[in-house]
Amino acid sequence: MRRRVFQLPWRSRRQIGADVDEELRFHIDMRIEELRALGLTNDAARTEALRQFGDLEEARRYIAGIDHATEAAHRRSEYMGDLRQDIVYALRKLRSAPAFTITVALTLALGIGANTAIFSVVNGVLLQPLPFPQPDRIVRLRFIYNGQSDAGSPPELKDFRTRSRTMQGIAMYAGQAANLVRDGADPELLRGVTVSANWFKIMGITPALGRSFADGEDREGAAKVAMISEAVWHRDFSGDREIVGRAIRLNGEQVTVIGVVPARRAYPLTAEVWLPLVFTSDELSDKNRGARYLQMVGRLSDGATVEQAQRELSQIGASIAASFPDKYKTLAIQPLPLQSAIVGDLRRPLLVVMGAVAFVLLIACANVANLLLVRATGRESEMAVRTALGADRARLVRQLVTESMLLSLLGAAAGLLLARWGMAALLRLAPPDLPRVGTATIDGTALVFTIGIAVVTGLVFGLLPAAHIHGDLASALRAGLRGTRTRHLTARTRGGIVVAEVALAVTLLVGAGLLLRSFQHLLAVDPGFRPDGVLTFRVSLPERSYASDTAQRAFVDGLDARLHALPGVRQAAIATALPLDGSDFTLSFTIHGRAPVSPNDEPATQVVSATPEFFATMGIPVLRGRLFSRDAQPGTPKEVVVSREFVRRFFSNEDPIGHYLDLGWSVDGDRKGGTIVGVVGGVKQVALDQETPPLLYLPYAQAPMWNLRVVLRGSVPPASLTNPARGAVHEIDRELPVFALRTLTEYVAQSIGPQRFYATVVAVFAAVALILAAIGLYGVIAYSVSQRAHELGVRVALGATGQRIAGMVVGQGLMLTLAGVAIGVLAATLVSRLLASLLFGVGALDPLTFGLVLVVLAAVAVVASYVPARRAARVDPLIAMRGE
Repeated sequence: MRRRVFQLPWRSRRQIGADVDEELRFHIDMRIEELRALGLTNDAARTEALRQFGDLEEARRYIAGIDHATEAAHRRSEYMGDLRQDIVYALRKLRSAPAFTITVALTLALGIGANTAIFSVVNGVLLQPLPFPQPDRIVRLRFIYNGQSDAGSPPELKDFRTRSRTMQGIAMYAGQAANLVRDGADPELLRGVTVSANWFKIMGITPALGRSFADGEDREGAAKVAMISEAVWHRDFSGDREIVGRAIRLNGEQVTVIGVVPARRAYPLTAEVWLPLVFTSDELSDKNRGARYLQMVGRLSDGATVEQAQRELSQIGASIAASFPDKYKTLAIQPLPLQSAIVGDLRRPLLVVMGAVAFVLLIACANVANLLLVRATGRESEMAVRTALGADRARLVRQLVTESMLLSLLGAAAGLLLARWGMAALLRLAPPDLPRVGTATIDGTALVFTIGIAVVTGLVFGLLPAAHIHGDLASALRAGLRGTRTRHLTARTRGGIVVAEVALAVTLLVGAGLLLRSFQHLLAVDPGFRPDGVLTFRVSLPERSYASDTAQRAFVDGLDARLHALPGVRQAAIATALPLDGSDFTLSFTIHGRAPVSPNDEPATQVVSATPEFFATMGIPVLRGRLFSRDAQPGTPKEVVVSREFVRRFFSNEDPIGHYLDLGWSVDGDRKGGTIVGVVGGVKQVALDQETPPLLYLPYAQAPMWNLRVVLRGSVPPASLTNPARGAVHEIDRELPVFALRTLTEYVAQSIGPQRFYATVVAVFAAVALILAAIGLYGVIAYSVSQRAHELGVRVALGATGQRIAGMVVGQGLMLTLAGVAIGVLAATLVSRLLASLLFGVGALDPLTFGLVLVVLAAVAVVASYVPARRAARVDPLIAMRGE
């Protein structure tokens, strides 16, 4: 049969030219009117319009361009119409299967919500720039003395300020407790810092109210001034704008408030009050180079880089070391970008947590892809009919991708709600000293991240089922009549997805297992003291009110007597440091009778001043000799007690008892130290996962200090001693705030807070990943059983027992699991090496962890396959074959 050819009516060239001329005249007339509206005369407008349109050939090209634009607009309109149809159709299909839609949306919400929550934390802590002008130009200067990192001294500030050219300015700061006393209110301790006058200029901080420190306000004799944080301004002074210029009582003296520091720009991050850092001429002298208690911050000069600054500062340090060989063996400076210095070692663990959550998202997407593959298999007849009616493959793919994108966006919307809840849970779980964690929020960046995840996941799990479209109407209808519409390719794809899910779950479970085993080892560490049933608190004695040793001793003696008299208190003690509280007072020392060494080679130890009952109250055992007694007073022979680690390091081959130690610390000519009278057990002073440091204990009466820690062991719950203890302090001095009220158990818990946080978060997501993988495995096995009903019926008819049928089905699940486990173990071997720096007491390839994960996965595979296996074992061969 001849095919009919449809042709457009023939038109002559003259007719086409006439049409073009007519359309050209129309456009010329329109342009003339536009030009006349702009103020041109009729002749000028006509001349300009003809000049713009030119000859007839140019007019033809102009009209052709209009036709092309019209055609493009028509195509766009056609596409948008098709897209609207796809969206409407997709919504109708999803609404017709509510169980499927809800399941997919919730699965995606879990993965997307978890990723959004973790990304918000990572973004707030690691990625968001510091809220200062040009924050990348601000550096923290780390001093490295004789190969050991330490703080700086006042003379070194003077050296580097005058010699450096790569630094626009350098400032220093130090911690300073500030006791605030207000009329009609209890005394309050503010977290304070003392800073050099140029501090706010270097940081680029503009006060929210008032002004910052002026030059000269950090010199001796200057007026007493302070700046307070915005939080303190609102909390303690009700946001009164008249606070600027008002005098407040800090540390026993009147101080004038000159400004309010905005909350988001405060640095150090936890500071509540800033005071001028005043140096005496004695403190700036060269003999004070060993007083290393200051942190240094600088701003790079324009054009200078961190590398250039490091070279210059290290050269200055080498010059200083050469000028003072008795003070330094070597002196180097390492400038670190301030953000890196603040974040410290958090980058790796936070990225590990984010990687774990990404695995959960991948597993969730894999489950959704499996669901969509099943759904696509059930729609083969529909797709074949649509193909027969004229739909091309691209249109079918677009339809499936549209559906998957709608599901993904729905999951993202639900995920944002889960992310808000998850963020609150994460912030409650996070250790309080996690830097910048308070700035974490679901902001615009997090929203863009969420939308990005939704789009990517929608495309990925939408294109996978679309790839299995074949559009063969005859085969699809024949398959539909037989009831076995699934194809081998689809079955292999679904099996491969489950293998990938299991592999991801294995990797995540191994990581979580290693972190949990590490945390278990930390819990088993002996801290060296008995933390149960002990209440602690702190008191800071203001220098103005307690300037002399006599005043400090009198306060401690009076408080010690009152604490022992409190009902329920069995033991009480006062010290200048507690284990695991973050304090570190390190001094060099010499041992009498040994050959003198260079000051640079003198050994050093952490030093604690304590009352005699400190060791009994803390539960620190006495190993040798005796403890100092209450008879150790000013003017009596000086005594010291040392720890087991101190003996191991400095008296490994001799008896330490009776040796005299001279400390590098003197007050008014009185050099501290004494004869070793006893040895006590070592304690974890810094953290449970850190080595036990050497410790030297001095009688408080012979070495008083202003920063006090009080410990109370009672026969009643520690919390019940809080108010009586506060009353005992206020009986002596009403202006002293009692702060940091907590138990020793809390100190231990806080010391392992980061490890608990990382282990808990990764373990939770590993459990979620395991559940999702089990669901995916169950879905594949259950669907396989439903598709093999005819085959299983035949096997039963030929004599196969139910037990054998069930074993065959369970074996299929185990085969998929074992394939995923093999891949997962290889991946976990590589990934676990990234966790090595986060582990304690366990290796990255810990066989017990790997073995437990394999056992758990095998058990989960059996359980996930058991229900479909039971159904398969009960197949009635007559019903199965009749259904076919």
